[in-house]
Amino acid sequence: MSKSFTVFLGTAEILGSLGVAFGVLIQPAAIGLILIMLGAIQKKIFVWHIEFWASNGWNYELMLVIMCIVVVVTGGGRYVLWA
Repeated sequence: MSKSFTVFLGTAEILGSLGVAFGVLIQPAAIGLILIMLGAIQKKIFVWHIEFWASNGWNYELMLVIMCIVVVVTGGGRYVLWA
């Protein structure tokens, strides 16, 4: 990947995680994190051929996808600052 795309992905992941953590635009932030994590899972499975339970496997990314799906479906709960 190019350097600019890598910087974009890193910035998007940081902003998405801050949005989910602080409850600001929580559903769009969670959707963005889902897309980023699905891209990471795709890269680990099909490009790097890493197994699920490997030491650097893709189980962590899958857990984040599931947590973000819960946030999207439930709307983030009662303590959302700005929906």
